[in-house]
Amino acid sequence: MGMRIGGVNVHFSGELDDGFERAFNGVFARRYLPDVEESSGEPHVVVERFKGDEFRVFSAVYDHMGRDEYKIESRVPSAYGNEAPIFFILQASARAAAKAGRMFITDSVGVMASNGKAVLFVGYPHTGKSTMSVLAMAKGLPVLSTENTVVEVRDGKLYIVGGTEVLVYDPRVEGIYGIGVPYDEQTRSGYRITDLRKDAGRKRLLERGVEIDMIVLLHAAFNYYEPSPLHVPMSDEISRNLRLFLETASENYSGRMFEAFGNHKAVFDRVFEMELAQRG
Repeated sequence: MGMRIGGVNVHFSGELDDGFERAFNGVFARRYLPDVEESSGEPHVVVERFKGDEFRVFSAVYDHMGRDEYKIESRVPSAYGNEAPIFFILQASARAAAKAGRMFITDSVGVMASNGKAVLFVGYPHTGKSTMSVLAMAKGLPVLSTENTVVEVRDGKLYIVGGTEVLVYDPRVEGIYGIGVPYDEQTRSGYRITDLRKDAGRKRLLERGVEIDMIVLLHAAFNYYEPSPLHVPMSDEISRNLRLFLETASENYSGRMFEAFGNHKAVFDRVFEMELAQRG
C-alpha cells in the first residue's frame, strides 16, 4: 500500500517498522502535503528508506520507466524535530505532478467566492494567508487549500484541483476581527488547528476543479521555513507544463492579478466585493 499526495502515487519501501510511512498521514505532514490518502495505484515516486539520525538523500534517479526513485536516510518525520522528510516528499510529489500538468503552488490558499469561482491568495509565510482562510470560514465560504495549492491549466484557464487541508492559525485573529470558527485541536504554542479532511463538499469541489477568477499577492513581514532538502532537476516535459502554466497566468489573468497591502479584513472584504461586482 502506498500513498497518494496531490494526485501523485508515492510508494515507500525499506525500513518502515517504526511508523515512518504513517507519519505522512499525520496532521503536521498534511499541513504541507496536499490531499494525502492511501493508494494502491502504480507508483509515480518510489522512496526506499533507511533508518538514520540525520536526513539525507543519497540516491536519486529521475524518469526511470516513467517514475522517480529515491533512497533516503531519515528518522521518523515529526513537527519541530525532523521536518525535512515532509518537505522532501512535497518536492518529490511536486516534480511528479508537474510532469502530468499539475502545478503545486506553495505558500498559497484558495477560497471559493459566492460566484462559484476561486480567489488564490499567495504570499510568504506570515503575510496573512491563514487569516484570509479564517475570515472565509467565518463567512461560510469554502476553503479549498490552506498552505499549498494544486492547479491545472484547462482551456486557457487555471483551476484549483487540490490542496492542503489542515489550517493552522493564531487565535488572536478571532478577537481582532470579532469572529469565531470551529477548530479541532491546538499546537503546543497555542495556535489552533482546523482539519478540513471531513468536509465532503470541499472534496467534491476539488474533484471537478474550481476555476480561479482572481490572484491576490499579500504583502507583510515574513520569515521562511528550512531550506529545500532536495535538488529537483527540470525536464523538457516539466518545462513545457510550467511554461503553459505561466503563459496562461500571464495572458489570461493579467487583469485579475492584484497586490494587497494593509489590514487583512479590509483586503478580504474588498476582494470579495470585487468578486460580487464581477458576477453582476
